[in-house]
Amino acid sequence: MMAVDLTLSPAFKAGIPHVLFEGHYNPGSPHRHYDVAPDGRFLMLQGPQAPPPPPVTQMVLVLNWFEELKRLAPSDRWT
Repeated sequence: MMAVDLTLSPAFKAGIPHVLFEGHYNPGSPHRHYDVAPDGRFLMLQGPQAPPPPPVTQMVLVLNWFEELKRLAPSDRWT
């Protein structure tokens, strides 16, 4: 949702748009998906939050990596 500051007097002036708030909001229908309460609060349907990523359950173990390095990048500096 975006907002713009307005000045009405002495002349109309619209400010630079800025983010009012962010979130995952569910439109739920092809019609307007929010409303403004009489006290100025926004009423919106919030969509489900993304689940947290699963924990890392895999480990990679490299054996004889120095020998593999010497094979892939031969150099007389390795000896």
